[in-house]
Amino acid sequence: MQRFLLLTLISAISSLMASAQYFWRGADISWSSEMAADGKSFYNAEGEATEINTLMHGCGMNAIRLRVWAEPTLGGWCGTQDVVEKALAAKAAGMEVMIDFHYSDFFADPGRQSIPSEWNATDIAALADCVSKHTTDVLQALKTAGVTPRWVQIGNETRNGMLFSTYDAASHSWNTASGRATGSTDASKGGGWDHYVRLSNAGYDAAKSVFPDVCCISHLDTRSSDTDLSWWFYSFKDNGGKVDMIGLSHYPMSWNASGESAATNTGKQRNKSFMELAEKLHTNFALPVMVVETGVYCEYTTGGKEVMEDLFEKCRNSDAVDGIFYWEPEQYNWWKPAIYTTIGWTNYNMCAFYNDGRPSPILDAFQPTPEESATEGIAPITVTPRNDGSQPLFSIDGRRANAGQHGIIISRNGKVLQ
Repeated sequence: MQRFLLLTLISAISSLMASAQYFWRGADISWSSEMAADGKSFYNAEGEATEINTLMHGCGMNAIRLRVWAEPTLGGWCGTQDVVEKALAAKAAGMEVMIDFHYSDFFADPGRQSIPSEWNATDIAALADCVSKHTTDVLQALKTAGVTPRWVQIGNETRNGMLFSTYDAASHSWNTASGRATGSTDASKGGGWDHYVRLSNAGYDAAKSVFPDVCCISHLDTRSSDTDLSWWFYSFKDNGGKVDMIGLSHYPMSWNASGESAATNTGKQRNKSFMELAEKLHTNFALPVMVVETGVYCEYTTGGKEVMEDLFEKCRNSDAVDGIFYWEPEQYNWWKPAIYTTIGWTNYNMCAFYNDGRPSPILDAFQPTPEESATEGIAPITVTPRNDGSQPLFSIDGRRANAGQHGIIISRNGKVLQ
């Protein structure tokens, strides 16, 4: 009878915890350390200099996303030590952390998935080993520092695969040891789905070996023409791909010569189409969806706020989407990384700060609802049945149990309640 009541209590608490799900509101602020080294400060609405994670928390965010580059020789940032330091700062501000592995020395995206310069892999097996080691090394460094990420992205915008070199116009071929997934299974254009899945699973397995409970994300870009990306995930799953969550990039506004009003209307329409896509993926694969990147044009402050608020409303009203992350909101006054000048890139134009370093109204959408405010700030309680007398036990009526008796251990944030 006591065992039945204990299991019933655990089931009830688990159900209560499941019903109080967070809606994740975050940002990728990977540039913040480089900006600080460049002499940039960040300010709250009153103009007071504020640590960036604390500032984002004050804007309503509860999570931070950080990208990782293998050998960041182009810019010198986003390597393991830089990421660990930023993750520690996020944790200190009460934020959850998402780690975004690019598996490259610089930005990875659908057309650019360059193999890191130090990865001297000559075949797919060696390349998979490099993925595994890099993933393990970075996550172990975080674990040693005391940071447990909630999510890990296995690659960045991997619609076409990962770890494939630049197309060689002379030989009309891709690196044959690459993980280029789509387009062709012809070896001259990459290894096909089996190669990509092998690399992706190497990252997945490595992440789970360090943090067994971490949520691993497969991340795709989205386009206005996308009505359904199920084809991609069917191919991925059919080839044995492992994934816990679908991550999507969604940039709803288009630069429109007709002005802010037209761009705002376009953004809201794209939000509607995006939600249809997210709900299809959620239904077809029973996986949660996360908007891991979004942004609107910084010049369109009023319209951008409307578009972001519209996106939040649609996502909150759907069972498909678990949260939204803004990409690099903290950039301001046309700052750009030094490497951008070297390679001829222009400034990022979808930040969400005023030119004086204060957050703009675009970030108002990240404020929690009253229900979210009531739920957040209190870490969930974990209940574990134990009877070995090694830790304080409670009986099912809430009283302390004696060693050797059956009971439950109650803990929060890994700390056993006394």
